[in-house]
Amino acid sequence: MTITLHRPKPSIKGTRPATVGLDAAGALVWRVQEDRLEVLLVHRPRYDDWSWPKGKLEPGEDLITCAWREVLEETGRQVVIGRPLPKVAYPLASGRIKNVYYWSARLASDADNPAICARAAYPAASRNEVDRTRWLSAESALRRLSRPNDRVPLLKLMHYFATGTLETRPVVIIRHAQAEERTKWSKTDGLRPLTAEGRSRARGATPLLAALGIRKVISSPWTRCRTTVRPFANRARVAVSTNRWLTEAAAKSKPARAIGLMQRIMRGGPPVVICSHRPVLPLLLDVVAERAAGKVHRALAAGPLATGEAAIAHTVRSATGKVKVVALDRIRPPLVAHHPR
Repeated sequence: MTITLHRPKPSIKGTRPATVGLDAAGALVWRVQEDRLEVLLVHRPRYDDWSWPKGKLEPGEDLITCAWREVLEETGRQVVIGRPLPKVAYPLASGRIKNVYYWSARLASDADNPAICARAAYPAASRNEVDRTRWLSAESALRRLSRPNDRVPLLKLMHYFATGTLETRPVVIIRHAQAEERTKWSKTDGLRPLTAEGRSRARGATPLLAALGIRKVISSPWTRCRTTVRPFANRARVAVSTNRWLTEAAAKSKPARAIGLMQRIMRGGPPVVICSHRPVLPLLLDVVAERAAGKVHRALAAGPLATGEAAIAHTVRSATGKVKVVALDRIRPPLVAHHPR
């Protein structure tokens, strides 16, 4: 069971993590060839070493988006980010500790086209930065990696492959972004819109959902929820499927309907995001917790989701057909002024 709570402290204005430029992210891209696990390494001519695609966070970027972007820039491969892997930490010349957060990443398929449509375009890394990529068996990669610390996430990846828990399906529960205050809104509560900050946070969620390969969007029909997921849905060219049992009023009067909806979602289907309201979220997250071990329970109980924050449940189906939550990420997308290119 892996639990990671990536919730960087905001700067004074709350527009980006305070650790931009210090923390980094990357991914272990994997595939299976003739029942053998293979991973993709990159060669950096500056250091003459073999390592994983990775790099520093850019302003207005979350860790998962950074991991996906670095893979695209350094390998040219479109991937889907999966479950988290152990981070690697090492000291800088300044004495500070740099953390590199890693995720698994599978190669994208035709089924991932909606998410690919929602992604931004980035130029390839300079050949002075990365000049070669190479697929190696996991065992060969253990020997080829130049830094001993880089073997730590690979060993965990190999363990997940051996236990049949490497390929996961994300179920994302997101709280709507900041809305206009109730006391300042005279119309029906269901029509209460997002603030400018909320709309910015909604745009910031688009690259995160795209990196996770989300293909289906489900939302409360109330304006503030639909508007939170609309930027991603528009770029992915998918419909926003609304469900009235996700509204505050319906969940209060008939909570079993929201619970039943979440239970059906957890059983299977494409990678999905569900957007709802703070009072409804405990009903949905309890369904997630039922399929998880103790650490996920504690992570979910660590506090309510902030406005615009996403809980990402990485799920697998066992040989008996039971769906389990094997890992959890909590990420609050940054504020962005406009959609990336």
